Amino acid sequence: MQRLPVMMCLMMMLVSLTGCIGEDNLETEEGDDVILEDTDDWPTYYVQTSGDLPTCDTSTLGRLYYVEDDVNFQACMSTGWEIVEIGGSNGNLVLNQAPSVESNFWGLDDDYVTDTTGDGEFDHIIFGLHWDAKDVDGTISQIGIDYDGDLVIDTILPADSGAYSQDEHTSPNGYTFSGFFSAPMYQGLTVHKTMTPSNCHIGVTRTISVIAIDDDGAMGISSQTISAYAPSTQSPIGSTYWYLMDAYDVRESEWMQDFIPATDYDWLMGVGGSTCPGVATFSLTAGSSFTSGTSDVLGTLSLDSGTATGISHEDCDANNFYFFVEHSDGSKQYYSCYSWRSNFDFSVTASASGSTTDTWVISEDGTDICSDTGANDCIKIGVRFSTVETGDDTTCIDSVVGLNENMCEF
Repeated sequence: MQRLPVMMCLMMMLVSLTGCIGEDNLETEEGDDVILEDTDDWPTYYVQTSGDLPTCDTSTLGRLYYVEDDVNFQACMSTGWEIVEIGGSNGNLVLNQAPSVESNFWGLDDDYVTDTTGDGEFDHIIFGLHWDAKDVDGTISQIGIDYDGDLVIDTILPADSGAYSQDEHTSPNGYTFSGFFSAPMYQGLTVHKTMTPSNCHIGVTRTISVIAIDDDGAMGISSQTISAYAPSTQSPIGSTYWYLMDAYDVRESEWMQDFIPATDYDWLMGVGGSTCPGVATFSLTAGSSFTSGTSDVLGTLSLDSGTATGISHEDCDANNFYFFVEHSDGSKQYYSCYSWRSNFDFSVTASASGSTTDTWVISEDGTDICSDTGANDCIKIGVRFSTVETGDDTTCIDSVVGLNENMCEF
């Protein structure tokens, strides 16, 4: 709607009426004549009834008429004649101030999660919140939390100001959080992507907003953005590691992948039409048979695609290579590969196709690690290692499911 011309017409109409009040000649305090602006270029219009209004078309568009019988102004808008109302919930010339809103977190931790459905999966985050809203020219009719970014209140707050909810939530360790709020784990997320000269990075944030709506319909908003992975009161946005993750960070963690749409994950991995560098992919094959001897081939690690350097060399002289076995009773054992040791439980023999090392054969080296039966049976094997490309990050693979961070946990 053309509200500015309407307002200008109102002002000029009032100016044009000043000649009807008081003296004809106006002077300043110093005695100088005041020359009023010629209002001929700002015509005003008057009719007795609304039925006397002319047709609202391109020739009258923007005109403002005073309707005497109705005691109102009507303006010719693109939608036709409209009554001009200043302020109020139905006003089309609003002079209302939106509420001022302030909010901050007082309880925030990546371990504060809960399972609201009881299906064993954490589906909500828990957070403490302080908020305060004021409306200087009216009252607040509605206030609440928007956690999915659509500017619609999802959770009603109990008062205009406060610091506690009326709910209780249970943490994974059974602790009860009283007075905390909750938001769905995978709603209200924003994925941030960047490509640097050497790598691609991704980060995921969550935005939680307190929205206050006054009695005239104006909306005030206070938003807080936090890390989707590792928020904390000390660092809501998370550390650099959690905010700028590369392909290896995300690939090694299934729970990180839950926060990222498949298209963004593919972009990070350098697949499809992505120009991000492709990551190294591996597979681990367990040995075909184990004996009670001490020289069995335990498994073969293969580089399937990409580039990986610095994994291990002959005689297990790399400090970052670990071998795992899982027995039929569910127990696990791990064996490390340290260059300062004088003997090893296993050895790694690297081979190459051309100039690229792409196969690492893992064998027993004087210790019966795996047998077909008994306490040393091996139903699954796994390896954990890092490469020059992954830096401090590690890759963990088992022979059954492939990439598996849980295989490396004890």
